[in-house]
Amino acid sequence: MRYAALILSALPAAFAASVDYNREIRPILSDKCFSCHGPDEKQRQAGLRLDTADGHARVVQPGASAASRLVQRISAEKPLLRMPPPASGPALTAAQIDTIRRWIDQGARSESHWSYVTPRRPSLPQAKNRAWSRNAIDHFVLARLEREGLKPSPEAVKTTLLRRVTFDLTGLPPTPAEADAFLTDRSPSAYERVVDRLLSSPRYGERMAMQWLDLARYADTHGFHIDSHRDMWPWRDWVISAFNRNLPFDQFTIWQLAGDLLPGATREQKLATGFNRNHMINFEGGAIPEEYQTEYVVDRVDTTATVWMGMTMGCARCHDHKYDPIKQKDFYKFFAFFNTIPERGLDGRTGNAEPFLPLPTPPEEARLESLTAQIVAREESLTEEATAALIAAWEKTRAGTLPEPPRAGLTAHYELDGHLADTSGFYRHSKASAVGYGPGQVGQAATFDGEVDVDLGHPLDSNRPFSLALWINSTGLKETAVLKGAGFELGYDESEVLIPGLKRGARFIFRVDSLGIRTRERFAQRGWSHVTVNYDGSGKASGLTLFVDAKPAELEPFGGLAKTARPYKGQLDDVRFYSRPLDGTELAALAIHLPVGSALTASTAKLSKAQRKDRADKLREYFLTYDAPESLRALHAELKDLETRKAELDRAVPSSMVMKEMVAPRDTWVLGRGDYRNHGEKVTPDVPSSLPPLPADAPRDRLGLAQWLTSPSHPLTARVAVNRYWQMYFSTGIVETAEDFGSQGAAPSHPELLDWLASEFIGSKWDVRAMQRLIVTSATYRQSSRIPPGMLERDPQNRLLARGPRFRLPAEMVRDSALAAGGLLVEQLGGRSVNPYQPKGLWEELAFGDVFSAQTYVTGTGRDLYRRSMYTFWKRTSPPPSLTSFDAPDREKCTARRARTNTPLQALILMNDPTYVEAARGLAQRMITEGGPDPGSRVNYGFRLAAGRKPEPREAQVFRDMAEVQTAEYRKDQNSAVRLLAVGESKADPKLDRSELAAWTTVASMILNLDETITKE
Repeated sequence: MRYAALILSALPAAFAASVDYNREIRPILSDKCFSCHGPDEKQRQAGLRLDTADGHARVVQPGASAASRLVQRISAEKPLLRMPPPASGPALTAAQIDTIRRWIDQGARSESHWSYVTPRRPSLPQAKNRAWSRNAIDHFVLARLEREGLKPSPEAVKTTLLRRVTFDLTGLPPTPAEADAFLTDRSPSAYERVVDRLLSSPRYGERMAMQWLDLARYADTHGFHIDSHRDMWPWRDWVISAFNRNLPFDQFTIWQLAGDLLPGATREQKLATGFNRNHMINFEGGAIPEEYQTEYVVDRVDTTATVWMGMTMGCARCHDHKYDPIKQKDFYKFFAFFNTIPERGLDGRTGNAEPFLPLPTPPEEARLESLTAQIVAREESLTEEATAALIAAWEKTRAGTLPEPPRAGLTAHYELDGHLADTSGFYRHSKASAVGYGPGQVGQAATFDGEVDVDLGHPLDSNRPFSLALWINSTGLKETAVLKGAGFELGYDESEVLIPGLKRGARFIFRVDSLGIRTRERFAQRGWSHVTVNYDGSGKASGLTLFVDAKPAELEPFGGLAKTARPYKGQLDDVRFYSRPLDGTELAALAIHLPVGSALTASTAKLSKAQRKDRADKLREYFLTYDAPESLRALHAELKDLETRKAELDRAVPSSMVMKEMVAPRDTWVLGRGDYRNHGEKVTPDVPSSLPPLPADAPRDRLGLAQWLTSPSHPLTARVAVNRYWQMYFSTGIVETAEDFGSQGAAPSHPELLDWLASEFIGSKWDVRAMQRLIVTSATYRQSSRIPPGMLERDPQNRLLARGPRFRLPAEMVRDSALAAGGLLVEQLGGRSVNPYQPKGLWEELAFGDVFSAQTYVTGTGRDLYRRSMYTFWKRTSPPPSLTSFDAPDREKCTARRARTNTPLQALILMNDPTYVEAARGLAQRMITEGGPDPGSRVNYGFRLAAGRKPEPREAQVFRDMAEVQTAEYRKDQNSAVRLLAVGESKADPKLDRSELAAWTTVASMILNLDETITKE
């Protein structure tokens, strides 16, 4: 044996262990050389590339390292000759130089980057301790450990293992009953039965969705400065359902990227495409639509590339990728797949941006179908052909007979028929200027451009009664001053969708002197509205009334228009001032009869086709409402009632933004420096040239792309997916940089294991649940997380996997586990987002007033306060602070890896946030009522609920002593006990002694604050 060892030690380098280019050489060259000798042409020095085989040939002589210029330069002793130069960074280490020498002597064989090569299923490696392995995963891990001279850790104790796997598969702690059942089950398959139970739990889908929401950048608001509300929770519900149904990952992928393009696409498949509508959307004034429409597509490219390929494709937006083989042209070819959506660059002002999908429940859908059928039946009885003759005869006899507008008390009348003159006879002088005139409601109307205030020169004051009546057809945005005068102003603010298909709704605002009011409801802005303000002269805001289209509006006190209100943009017609309030008959004369009378008497000779239709529609509506035979009037009234009911139901039906193809797709160009204005070469949809091509018969659309991504030969998709699953359980993926599988990303710690898992995933027909089961039933996963002596120095990050995972729980699990321990958690599956407790004023600091939604935080009530954290309303500019403090992302962009920090703020939240104080009280009540009368048994029970185990005797003593001390303190200070027990909406058990409950609440708070409580051991 000694002789053999001597012979082996004397073998030449060519016969030493084979050097793998991708795993050993490329990382060295990437770190030390590519910045000056890589893909970036502008940074390249001496025209030398070391990232390609052709480039190697200039400085490498295969089989002769000593004669290779590469070795000569990296090992040169003189600084002027050595590469990299001292100014560029540290020199290569002796070990790195030796590795390069051996590679050259072995033939200098180079390969494509490992992640761009289709994974091949490797054979299971042999290891000495075969009995340790439970499945294939363990063979790879154990072989690596034995090469490193290490041994795996023993299996974790049952309490630790149960808590670990329950958190990992459901996001929640095990209950005492579940723990007892597992601890008393002595069968060899006890653990596997627990795993199967957890995988079949509805909570499993929620837990799996948590990671996917980060990747999909899910939020409940649009982002950017205004950051108003959107509804995407139905898509979130679909994700949970997909995981719970174990939808194969290839279908999960295809549905989300291109479900709408599948033959006979179902509503569910269309809903799934919301994945790529989760990006931020802008509608701010001054923003450029084309710029932001480009940004939305860029976001889809970046997100899709990160989620399915682990590629930093965004680096190629402005130029060829500096490190990976992605050309700028490749970026825009990929961009073209997502540049076919009928979207606007500025949208979402009033909720969901087009395109979106209404999602009625089955009962709602049945009602909508019934209402639609009834509407169609009424419309068929009221067709234009059926009523044309009646209306024609009516026109001839009705002209000139309609009620006249009131004259009594008229103090000013601006007809706006080609001028701004007051025709009342009082000759008020206008202080405004119109930019044009066109057809209005009563003759012509004046058009204003939004540049100057409209002031018709008429004063009003709060000491005298008055009425102001006018027609408004606004095209402006946000808060607008419609009309001003001495002592008064009329305006509106605009937001929120009222009726599907309508994008605008406004609340009217009026102020005279210091008296101001605003309409409570928002009125649909569908064109012309008649607005009348009456005032009784009482000197009180209650003396003001406001009518829209002759109908009274519910009002609330309001200070008036903001100083930032914009001048009016739109049309005004027939503005009238009266020195008295108008009654209902007079209001109807102005708002209903006058426009029709004007249309009946006006000449139609010069009207356009569209204007003729508008006139005919106006007359027909009036005739059917007021003058038609009773049977037709009844039918028309029924039709209007049905339309109103359907509109109300439409408003109540949720929707979710989805993908949809344009009839004629946009052209896509390479954009110089990524600038939307700088069009270069025109391109069509295609995949990066460094990856396998699309099949010749594949459609060049999102469906073709999704099918390409899920092809068994794709080198990245399966690897990236299983790596994220591994990261979910072990904190770090086999490839640490889950978002970057390129040359600048980390090399896999266990490359053969990664390829085996990827191959297994594809071979299982992309069975997500089976992959989770495989990982959590491995001996690798089941190891104790205790660190053996010397291992912290040897492997601080546990990359060799010689021990089980141990790290702080994700933010959502920290909160959910506290609610569960306190008996407060509401395990309702799915639904709208909720508003649990959060500090006051956070949203308001960023708010743009109440013109927009999601500007003021209104804390929820009841069950909403205790829902799982994944259902918390997510505002991008102010995400939930108790979650972001525990490193939840803001979700502005795709997040493949969360950061993990330890800060004092986290401990303060656990002690003082109302959720955790209330959870501590709930836990204390359970300790008292369920744990038994003895302080020791109560401590044991509370510890089990929160940390999953019984405390050690010395630990239990600390908490018993604390309970005794705190009880004495609260008996002395009853008011403090009352204040503590009053935190939160849930009520303390009145049958319990207040001082005792307060004391045990303090003990429970300490337990919830333990490192062990918020850590997965």
